[in-house]
Amino acid sequence: MGLLSRLLGPGHRPRDLLADLGEDYRAEVGQAAHLRQHAERSRYPQAAAALRRLAEIEDRHAAWLRERLLGLGGSVPSVTPGALAGNNPWERAVAAFEAAQRKRRRLVEQIGHWDPEEPVVVDLLQRIEREDQRGFGVYEDLIMRSDPQSQD
Repeated sequence: MGLLSRLLGPGHRPRDLLADLGEDYRAEVGQAAHLRQHAERSRYPQAAAALRRLAEIEDRHAAWLRERLLGLGGSVPSVTPGALAGNNPWERAVAAFEAAQRKRRRLVEQIGHWDPEEPVVVDLLQRIEREDQRGFGVYEDLIMRSDPQSQD
């Protein structure tokens, strides 16, 4: 339980570690799928390569989460990624960046909640969060180099 939860006392339902990790797993797998779809539609090989590298990072994160879920006796949730957001490369890059930011915010919140009770999980979430943070520059470059007025 995080520091604020301990200080404020119980006021909401308890969190489920396996459910949190399952949610994180779904987000990583979904983000990887969307990045690959975005890469397939990319007009420029260097942009497609950058998107594929980001997808590989998300795949690595998903593998770490899958391993942790199974190690804790949980099951790996099924994932059906939604439709790719955006009508042009710029909109898709912005949508992918926003999804990455939401993912990171959720990880930071979970780190605060599960520290210090789950040190192994906290370490895993921190590794994922740091890698996600390092990838933000790639998203920003893709956004800056895309034309918001372009048409597919």
